[in-house]
Amino acid sequence: MSDVTALFARQQDALRCPYPIFDDLRDDAPLVWDDGLGAWIATTYRATRAILRDTANWSSKSPTSPGPRESAMTEAMATLSQEPAMADAFEKMLSGRRTAAVLLNADPPDHVRQRRVVNAAFRPDRIRALEPTVRQRSDELIGSFVERGSVEFVSEYAVLLPMRIIADALGVGDDDLLMFKQWSDDLVIPIGNASPSVDQVRDFITSTRDFADYFSEKLERRTREPQDDLLSDVANAELDGERLTHAEQISMCQQFLVAGNETTTKLIANMANRFASEEGLQDSIAADRELIPPFVEESLRFEAPVQGLFRQAKNDVTVDGVTVSAGEHVWIVYAAANRDEDKFECPAEFDPARSNAREHLSFGNGEHFCIGAGLARAEAQVAVEAMLEHLPNLRFAELHEPAYEDSFILRGLKTLHLDFG
Repeated sequence: MSDVTALFARQQDALRCPYPIFDDLRDDAPLVWDDGLGAWIATTYRATRAILRDTANWSSKSPTSPGPRESAMTEAMATLSQEPAMADAFEKMLSGRRTAAVLLNADPPDHVRQRRVVNAAFRPDRIRALEPTVRQRSDELIGSFVERGSVEFVSEYAVLLPMRIIADALGVGDDDLLMFKQWSDDLVIPIGNASPSVDQVRDFITSTRDFADYFSEKLERRTREPQDDLLSDVANAELDGERLTHAEQISMCQQFLVAGNETTTKLIANMANRFASEEGLQDSIAADRELIPPFVEESLRFEAPVQGLFRQAKNDVTVDGVTVSAGEHVWIVYAAANRDEDKFECPAEFDPARSNAREHLSFGNGEHFCIGAGLARAEAQVAVEAMLEHLPNLRFAELHEPAYEDSFILRGLKTLHLDFG
C-alpha cells in the first residue's frame, strides 16, 4: 500500500504524520492524479491558492468529497433506505440536499449574496464584543479542573469552549450542548471517510433529521420574535427581496454549528499539544505575550485543522502546466501548501516568530475564505492566554497515547491527556 493510499485508508501512522506524504507528492508535480481518490491532488502553495481564487473555472459544490461515487457510504444508504423506520429521516435529508447549496458548497453569485446575509455577525466589532464572553467561558472551564493538575484537554476544554461560544452566538444557550456535540460528530462522519459503517451512516442520517427538527422550531420562533442573535439573522434574512428557503436556513445553521465547533476545537488542542511537545516553548510565549497572535498563526500553518477541501473543474483548466478536464475534481491540500518550502522557509520547523505565517491557507483563500476566521482567532488567543496563566508547564501525562480522528480531511486529536503546574 502506497503512503497516500494509507492516508485515504485512514491508517493511524499516516494520519499522525501526513506531511512526508504531501512532500513526496509535491516533488512529483504541482497536481498529481490518484486513482483511489478519483481526483487530482494539489500540494503546492501556488497551485492551491490559484485554484481557491479562480471561481470562474472551479466549483465548490462538492467540497468534502470528489462527487458521488460507488462507496461504502452509498451502499450503506441503499441498505438503510429499505428500513421503514428510516423513511422520514431519508426524506428530510434528501429534501435538504436537493434544494440547498449554501455558503461552503455554493458558487457565485449565490455565495456572495448568502455571505452578505451573515457578514454582520462576524464583523470585527461583533467579535470584539464577544471576547469578554469567551474569557468568561474559558475561565469557567479551566476552573472545573485546574486544581487537579491534570486534564483530558480535548473533552474538558477544547471541545466545550467553541461549542459554548457558537451556542451563545446562535442564541440557543447551554442546555443542549451534549446533543449539539453528538450531532456535530455524526454530521462530519462522511468527511474524509469513504468507508463508514452502516451504523455510522444511520447516525449521520438521523442526526441530520434531528438537527433539522430542532432548528426548524427555533427558526420559526425567531421569525415571530427576533432577538439579537445569529438565528434571528438567518430566520429573517432576505436575498434579493426573498427570504431564504427553509433548507437554506437549516444548512446555514448546520455549517455554523459544525464549523464553529470542529475546526476551532482542533486548533486549540493542537496548540496545547505543541506546548507539551516542545520544551521551553510555553515559557517563551509567556515571557513575550506579543507572540500570542503569531503563535496562533504558526499553529494554523503547522497543523491545518482542515487539511484540504475539494473543487470541481467547470471547464478544461491548466494549473502550473497540468491540465484538468472539465468535471474532474481536485483535492486542494491546505496542509501541504502550508509546508511548501517555496513559500515558507524551513516549513517543517515550528517558528512562532515566522514573519509570513499569517499567509497560510488554513482558512482557505479568495471568495470562500472562512467567514468565522476572526472568531476562531479570538477564541484561540483566549485559549493560549488561559494556558499561560493557569496551566503552566504543560506536559504529556503517562497515559497519553496520541491518536487522530478517523478522517484524512479533518485533523484532530481524539484525546490529549496532560499534566500541568
